[in-house]
Amino acid sequence: MTGSTPGGATQIETHGIEVIPEAERSGRAREMFSLWFGGNILATYLLFGGILISLGLPLVTALAIAVAGNLAWVFVGILTSMGPEAGTATMVISRVQYGYRGTQLSCFFSWLVQVGYEGVDFALAALAAYSLADYLGWHVGTIAKAVILLAIIAISFVVGLYGKAAIFAVQKVNTWALGIASVLFVIFLIPHVHWSYHPAASLHGWPLTASILIGITVVLSGPLGYPSTAEYARYLPARTSKRAVALFTATGGFIPTVALTVVGILAATVVSPDDFTTSMRHVLPGWFYAIFLIVIVAGLMANSVYSIYSSGLTLQTMGIKLSRPKTVWFDAVVGVGISVYGVLIAANFLTVLQNFLLWSIYWLAPFYGIFMVELLTRRGGYDQRGLHAHGGGRYWYRGGVRWGAMIALGLGMASSALLSNTPYLKGPLATGLLHGGDLSAVGGFLIGGAAYWMLCVLPGRRAAAPAVQLDRAVADASVAVAAAPMQLDGATEVRG
Repeated sequence: MTGSTPGGATQIETHGIEVIPEAERSGRAREMFSLWFGGNILATYLLFGGILISLGLPLVTALAIAVAGNLAWVFVGILTSMGPEAGTATMVISRVQYGYRGTQLSCFFSWLVQVGYEGVDFALAALAAYSLADYLGWHVGTIAKAVILLAIIAISFVVGLYGKAAIFAVQKVNTWALGIASVLFVIFLIPHVHWSYHPAASLHGWPLTASILIGITVVLSGPLGYPSTAEYARYLPARTSKRAVALFTATGGFIPTVALTVVGILAATVVSPDDFTTSMRHVLPGWFYAIFLIVIVAGLMANSVYSIYSSGLTLQTMGIKLSRPKTVWFDAVVGVGISVYGVLIAANFLTVLQNFLLWSIYWLAPFYGIFMVELLTRRGGYDQRGLHAHGGGRYWYRGGVRWGAMIALGLGMASSALLSNTPYLKGPLATGLLHGGDLSAVGGFLIGGAAYWMLCVLPGRRAAAPAVQLDRAVADASVAVAAAPMQLDGATEVRG
C-alpha cells in the first residue's frame, strides 16, 4: 500500500502499514510527551483509584500501588521507541517474534482489545455527557441520548480518520486544556480529603496480600492496555534517539495516570467511588462541576482516537485488503454498533465490558512480556524488507509461523488465566496458592517472556555459536597463512 505523509491536521493520512520513507519523516522525540499526556487525562484512572480504596487497602498502600504499577509505562516507552527504526506499526514489528502469519492471532486479539476500549470510552463519555445535560436542566430522552452518543463517536472517528497529524494536534491542545482543568480539580478536592482515612475493616495476612495483588493487576491494566504504540513514532527520522522516544513516551503517560489514580484514591476517602461522575458534585463548586464533566468527555474522546487509529493498521497487518481510511470506516461501523447497544439497550453493558477488559489482560500481559524479551535480547536492526515479505524472508520461519513463540504466547495466556481472580473466572492458582489474589498481569508477563527466551532466544544463540566459532577459526587460519611467509623470511635472514 502506498500513500503520503500527513501534511497537516486537515489532510487525511493515507499511509498504511508500509515503511514510511525517510524523505517523508520529520519531528522530534519530545512530541511523544504531549501525545501520551493529553490522551491519558482519563476518568478511568479515577475509577482505578476508587477500586484500590474499595478493596479495603490502607491509604499509603493504595498510593504505593498507584506509583509502582504505573512504572509499566517504561514498557510502553520501549515499545514506542521501535517506531523510528522500523518505520511501521507495532503489529508488523511483532512478525519478528511470531512470523508473518503467526502474528495474525495477536492481531486479532489486539483488534478486539482496541474495539473494546473504544466501546468503554464512548460509553463513559456518553454517560458523562448525559450527567452534564441533566445538571444544566436538560432532560435527555432516548433520541437525544442517541444524538449525543453519535456526535461523540463521529468526532472521535473523524480525528482517527485524518490520522497522525490530527491526533498530534488534538493532543497538544488537550495537554494544556485538560491539564490545567485537572490541576484546578485537585485544588478544589484537597480541602475535603480525609488524610487520616482507614478502611472500615483492617486487612491482615493473606486477605491483605490478595487485595494488594488485585490492585496491582488493576493498575497494570492501564499502561498494558496499549499494545500498539510504535506507529505514533514511525514518522520520526530513523536516526531519532530510541532512549529519548522511550523517555518522553513513558513520562508523558506516567505523569497523568499516576496523578489521576492518586486523585481517585484521595477522592474515594470523601465520596462514593462507585459513581464519581455524580458523587463529585458534592465536593466541587457548582460552576466547576460542569467543567469536570466536560473534561471527562473530552479526555475519553481523545483516548478513543488511539484505538481507532491503531485498530485500522492492525486490520491491515491481519491481512484485510483495505486502505487505512477504509479500515477506519469499517471500525466506525463496529464501534457504533457496540456503543449504541451498550448505552441505549443493554442494562449491564459496563459490567460486561469491564469483564471483557479484564479478560484482555490474558493476552496483553504475555504479549508485552515476549516483546520486551525480544527487544532486550535482539542484536542488529530490523530487516524492513523482511517484515513485509510474504512467502519468504528473514521472518517467514516455518510456513510463516514461529512455533516456539506461539507456544510461549499460549503458555503465558494460560498462566494469566490460572492466576486470575475475577467475577467470571477464578483460576485455581489464584484461589488456592494466592488465597484469592490476582497475579494474571505479572504472571502472564513473566511466564510468557521466560518461555519465549527458552524456546526462541536461547536456541537461536546455541545455533549461532558454532557459526561464530567457525568464523573465528577461519579468521585465525587466515592470519596464520598471512604470517607464514614473514616467519620464513625472518628465518632465512638469521641463517644468512
